This record gives sequence, structure tokens and C-alpha cells, in this order.
Amino acid sequence: MRRCRERAFTLIELVIVISIIGILAAIAIPRFIDIRSQAFNAQSVGMVSSVRSGILLVASRNQVLTSGQGSGTFPPNLEATWGASNPGGTQPGSFPAACAAADPCFELIIAGGVVDANWSQTGAAEYTFTAPSGSGALTRVCDYSSTNGTFFSATAGDNCP
Repeated sequence: MRRCRERAFTLIELVIVISIIGILAAIAIPRFIDIRSQAFNAQSVGMVSSVRSGILLVASRNQVLTSGQGSGTFPPNLEATWGASNPGGTQPGSFPAACAAADPCFELIIAGGVVDANWSQTGAAEYTFTAPSGSGALTRVCDYSSTNGTFFSATAGDNCP
């Protein structure tokens, strides 16, 4: 009778495979984190582009409504319900902690507003973008000027975010 000899991996083979997996993980995890922060940066840049386009669209609509007399006026603010009796956008007397379905931001210039919780209204004409923790911790404060229709970062020049 012949005996079947069982075959298995040796300890050295297992150690080599585990070492290779560790090296690959050490390379892949930082790249994944970097890609995630780049995605949040791209998301915020896209939102700013939408806000700027919305501002110009409202100004163009205002110019058409005035039959082309003079230049288009920029919106006085970016919130549809913002006013003296409601100084905090959609929440009277305060500003929403984060843009959400109940309290969308930029609703005057973007149809339906923005419900992205990374954005919040922090002042009458001030908005803050905060990337989630672990993704680069980007925080930018953006201001809106109704005199010239710009949406900009006072701390980073015209680059918002």
C-alpha cells in the first residue's frame, strides 16, 4: 500500500506571501487616501463652478427682464428666503449647520439648492466647505459679493475653494 503524502505550504513560503501583501498594503493605502482627498477637492471646485454659473445666469436673466437697459444686476444674496426678517437663509435668525434637504444652500441660484452636508452657510454672504475628516481636512470659507457677483475666498484670493 502506498501512503499519500500531504502537501502544505512551508513556513518560509507563508512569511514571504505575508511580507508581499504588507508591502502592497503600505503602498496602496496612502494612495487611496490621497485619491479620496482629491475627489473631495474636485467636488468642491465643481460646486463653486455651479455657484458662479448660477450667479451669472441670474444676472443675465435680470438684464433681459429690464429690456437690456443697463447691466444685469447680481442677486442680492444666494438664498431664496434670505432677507431682513429671515437673516439666516432658510432658518429664521440662524444659519443652517450644514446644507441638507430641509435647509438647502444656494437655492436662489441653483435649482433645488444644494444639500451637500460638506457645505454650510456661516454668514449672510459667507459659506464654508469642510471636507470630511480623513480626506485631507480641507476647510475653505467663501464669500459672496453682490456688488460684482463674485464668489471668492478672502484667505486664498479668488480660488474658492
